[in-house]
Amino acid sequence: MDYLSIKGLEKKISKLAIGNDNQPDYDSAAPMWDHWLETGANAFDNSYVYKDGLSEKVLGEWIKKRNNADDLVIIAKGAHTPDCQPNKIKEQLEISMDRMNISKADIYIMHRDNLDVPVSEFVDSLNEIVDLGYTNVIGVSNWSLERFKKADQWALESNKHGLDILNNNLSLARMMKPLWDGCITANDQEVLKYLKESQKTHISWSSQARGYFLKQETINENEKNLNDYDDSGPLRYFDCEENRTRRMRAQELAVKYEVEPHNIAAAWVLSQSFPSLAIIGPRKISETENSLKCLGITLTPEETSWLNLEIN
Repeated sequence: MDYLSIKGLEKKISKLAIGNDNQPDYDSAAPMWDHWLETGANAFDNSYVYKDGLSEKVLGEWIKKRNNADDLVIIAKGAHTPDCQPNKIKEQLEISMDRMNISKADIYIMHRDNLDVPVSEFVDSLNEIVDLGYTNVIGVSNWSLERFKKADQWALESNKHGLDILNNNLSLARMMKPLWDGCITANDQEVLKYLKESQKTHISWSSQARGYFLKQETINENEKNLNDYDDSGPLRYFDCEENRTRRMRAQELAVKYEVEPHNIAAAWVLSQSFPSLAIIGPRKISETENSLKCLGITLTPEETSWLNLEIN
């Protein structure tokens, strides 16, 4: 496993975090999480809204039975639309901590933005949970670069704790339209340039583009299993001529590195010139083991740029 250090975080965090939005059942989740720790990984991505709170409760049951909270890096998210309000941050985080049987979230991230609220009010509320000792590391998800920079600048000028983390989608296949309302991609030249210059930490969701780099027959089969609740398959959100070229280049490099194209796609996320972590969403231990192959790949800066169509 590869790790990063984040200012304010006492433990190093694994560069891969497991997403807990698809683990509502303890009997199936516990072996997955046990195996996750066996790989050396320690990061768990959670949200107040995942499965209406059930995902946090199941994780909390596992943490209580294993008594392993000190070994984990817990990412907590809250203030999702329509509750994206400053007064919801502390209120929901306290509920999340109780559900997960933790006294502190290692990282707290706002799940959405609300353009009707000044960034200063969100920064104040985020600083409140820092002052209370609920977390030392704060960030935002699905925020525009403009709002992110404005919030961080206001924090600096006001002697407040600034934003440590941006948690947008970042995948080799650029998201062509939002998977859900309010979703934002970081695969944008201006955003990537800012992250490189500022060295802000980025945590990517849907880091493997919802399976866009899997074999076509696998994609087709997965698309058949989508329903009204989850219609977030890769084709309708990621498929375009540019992304097909990115996928073709990933396939070419996969041969060189003797892995699969989706391993190259994940390695692209981790090989950025700024601190970059990726959330993955395996449903089976075999999927976890397959995803871990990306850790053995060290892409050169030229390969990273070539995959993203920045050079020919």
